[in-house]
Amino acid sequence: MAYQDHLTRQVGQLGMVLRRLLSDALGLDDRAVQFMEMDAIELALNEALDLRSESLTNMAPEMLLGELQHLGAATEANQDLLADLLIALADRTIDATRRKQLLRQALAILEHLNATGDTFNMERHGKAGRLRALV
Repeated sequence: MAYQDHLTRQVGQLGMVLRRLLSDALGLDDRAVQFMEMDAIELALNEALDLRSESLTNMAPEMLLGELQHLGAATEANQDLLADLLIALADRTIDATRRKQLLRQALAILEHLNATGDTFNMERHGKAGRLRALV
């Protein structure tokens, strides 16, 4: 197990080095690399959620919840992770409208999980409260 953790850490470090080399070679600053990463994350999410007609960031929170209900992989844990990812994307977004949309989607997921979950999750409940104050 320790060997796997070490290997995972080394692969992550290699990814950071390659990203830095690529950005230096293309003359990109950290901000441009950050936008490229966000676009790649959004594209991967759109593909994973099978969203062809509409991108994730343009989707109404209620519609996103409806889409998640049809996915077998949309377990409670995975939806919790998706909400965390949407919050992280919102934190890196400059556009206030897009940021608010991402936070609304994350809040909708967290509130849905709080309402339908089998167990009470104090961390999730607190996160939803903080998001309510922001949106």
